[in-house]
Amino acid sequence: MLATLGTLLGFVPFVVIYLVAVALLTPPIEEAYIWNLALIALGATIARFVMVYFSLILSHMAAFEILFGIKRSLVDKLGRLPLGYLSTRTSGGVKKIISEDVDRIELFIAHHVPPDVVSGVVLPIVTVIFLFTIDWRLALAALIPIPPLAFIAMSRAYQESASKSMKGYYDALEKMNGIIIEYVRGMPVVKVFNQTARSFSRLQDSVYGYRDYVNRWTREVAPAFTAFGVCINLPILFILPPGIWFYITGSLELPVLILFLILGVGYMYGMMKMMMFAGFWRQINEGVERIDAILNEPDLPSPQNPKIPDEYSVRFNEVKFAYGKNPVLTGVSFDAPAGTVTALVGPSGAGKSTAAQLIPRFWDVDAGSISIGGVDIREIDPEKLMDMVSFVFQDLFMFHDTIEENIRMGNAQVAKEEVIAAARAAQADDFIRSLPDGYDTITGSGGTYLSGGEQQRIILARAILKNAPIIVLDEATAFADPENESRIQEAFSHLMREKTVIIIAHRLSTIADANQIVVIDDGRVAECGHHEELLEKDGLYARMWNAHISARTWRLSTGGAV
Repeated sequence: MLATLGTLLGFVPFVVIYLVAVALLTPPIEEAYIWNLALIALGATIARFVMVYFSLILSHMAAFEILFGIKRSLVDKLGRLPLGYLSTRTSGGVKKIISEDVDRIELFIAHHVPPDVVSGVVLPIVTVIFLFTIDWRLALAALIPIPPLAFIAMSRAYQESASKSMKGYYDALEKMNGIIIEYVRGMPVVKVFNQTARSFSRLQDSVYGYRDYVNRWTREVAPAFTAFGVCINLPILFILPPGIWFYITGSLELPVLILFLILGVGYMYGMMKMMMFAGFWRQINEGVERIDAILNEPDLPSPQNPKIPDEYSVRFNEVKFAYGKNPVLTGVSFDAPAGTVTALVGPSGAGKSTAAQLIPRFWDVDAGSISIGGVDIREIDPEKLMDMVSFVFQDLFMFHDTIEENIRMGNAQVAKEEVIAAARAAQADDFIRSLPDGYDTITGSGGTYLSGGEQQRIILARAILKNAPIIVLDEATAFADPENESRIQEAFSHLMREKTVIIIAHRLSTIADANQIVVIDDGRVAECGHHEELLEKDGLYARMWNAHISARTWRLSTGGAV
């Protein structure tokens, strides 16, 4: 409303120019009348700026409120989705949706809706109505370019080309953003092997692909856009000849001709703003579709009547699971009794990590069931299930925050003394206190550097603080040197005490004392039993163990005798 009033007030000075021209060309000249007109024009201009100012203030407030609401909804939604969902998306693509696509909506509402829509719709309508009240003949002449403009803007070929191009543009931009983030994260590898961005072919291809797509898109829409721009300037060609003729023949006064040369041409620039608005609208619409795709993604199903298990044994019963059309688990069954340690071993790609990730419902099984204490995990509330399971990932991740807050992720409600106790149990207290700011030291991206073993102990402290009854360790000593590994193993003794533990291990010596070892091969359980029992069977586990033992005797050869 304010933008509309501002636009209408901006129309007043042009009317004043017309009235002044009429007054000056029809003596006697009344100075007081002309000064009053000038004051009216000045007052309208000031009032217009006030209206526009407050309309932009309100539009910005509305835009930021909407931006906040959408980003909050997206973050909340990501928290309700299965954790496996993010593994199918690049972090760059998700970041682009949450950041760039939502920010475009804010810019669109704050900067384009009030000025472009109002000036592009209200101003032409008001101007044309006013011109018809002055001289209907020249008003009709001024409208002649409207039909070709409408034909260009509404042509099916142009609309389809623009829509397809916008989708392709977003796809190319999302792909490039995702690969750029991957490239930046892999910079140490690029540097070590003395490579450049050109050698990272996927990055180069994505950047060139984005460039080529934008160039091709520009060539497709340039003819229509150019024709539209030409039509914007056509009114003067239709107004000037008849206007001069009517003036010469005496059927048109000079002030009217001047008015039409100003307003009859100027009103068309609102059409150009509408053309730009349509382009922004297509951008926003494509971004909104991608936002909606996340918001409409089905949540992790929650049971209507959730159950809580009495104990914390874990059972796999003919579990089948596939990533898309690629089967990973084809019928896995085993029991992990409460309070025991079960190790999952097997060749790379056998499905060990996938089986472990199904326990806290990173994904839901395709067939069969996983139960805790006899209760199907799909019948347990997802938040309650996450409270039951501590998952220590192979890939270490530290938030850009203090060490204390990184540990406190395990339980945000505890006092600092309990955080320190968890760190002490994880064999991390000594090195934390040796840091310049102790527990207030900033870690993560841009923070104090910590070795892999030190990060692992902080993550274990986080798991100890959570004190969940079920613990899943996915190759938890993968980044530890021998000294740190002994400390981590000692931390495990605190973490695993009276817990149901599932361990995924590649170094078989670390799980030889497990209560049971489940050997997974090609998506199925090949063997199951104690370490000595499996060695006696002389099957897959025995072959893996022998290979593991023989690897200990390997020595580097420098070309001489070994």
